[in-house]
Amino acid sequence: MKIPTISIASHRVTRLIIGGNPYSGISHRSPAASKTMEDYYTTHQIMADLAQAEQSGINTVLARADRHIMRTLNEYRNAGGTIQWIAQTPKATEYAALDDYLQIIARYKPIAIYHHGGTTDTLYAEGRLDSLRDILVCIRELGCAVGIGTHEPQVLKHCYVEGYDVDFYVCALYNHTRHRELYLPDDRCAAFTAIKAIPVPIIAIKVLAAGRNAPREAFQLALKNIKPTDAMAVGMYTQFQPEQVCQNARTVAQLIRKLENEPNCRTRSHGYAGSRRSL
Repeated sequence: MKIPTISIASHRVTRLIIGGNPYSGISHRSPAASKTMEDYYTTHQIMADLAQAEQSGINTVLARADRHIMRTLNEYRNAGGTIQWIAQTPKATEYAALDDYLQIIARYKPIAIYHHGGTTDTLYAEGRLDSLRDILVCIRELGCAVGIGTHEPQVLKHCYVEGYDVDFYVCALYNHTRHRELYLPDDRCAAFTAIKAIPVPIIAIKVLAAGRNAPREAFQLALKNIKPTDAMAVGMYTQFQPEQVCQNARTVAQLIRKLENEPNCRTRSHGYAGSRRSL
């Protein structure tokens, strides 16, 4: 079943994106769970999951620009894989100068690069968010679509109101910056409110609360509360559920079709172009 797409700059991106946290051993559970992910996700296994994603109709992966991710994507493409890559910059502690590291990321041909959400939130808290503007210029000059990530709905609103030059945002449905591994319903409600208010494509992350939410219910809730021009990036872990990728793709495609057939469905992108100052 075909998964509908959205536009991010000149690119068509499926509304379900496969997330790369498991590949980098980021479980949001425990050190032991993260180590198990690291052991499972060899280069061969990451490539197998990406192939399953493409076979299931998912055309994009969102993953950190770790060295091992970039090398794996390079190998996957050399073997014939065509999945698009949206790159997340690493944490600020993982590079000496971000503008230099962006040059490295660009060698592996992402369609888009977005600024790490936790680092964005720290800059905002310290009153230094405007320092991002030069980084956004650098990303655009590299020929990539430009994004900003955040866990704070207020940051999303601030960046939009202040006219940051981006093609998309990445917004967590749960506020990891404030609450770490507490996944609070109020956080999700605040994120949905901000996402619906901003007429720019937004990729929702942490939809499944790192495996704490039942997939079908979480996908349905998210799809009802994000715009038709938005997408979801979802980490998928196939060690104990080998068919998880294709099952998630099938579920999301079915849910989108069902929503599109509802009489009051918002099927087009118009109706979200509100004034920046009204947010």
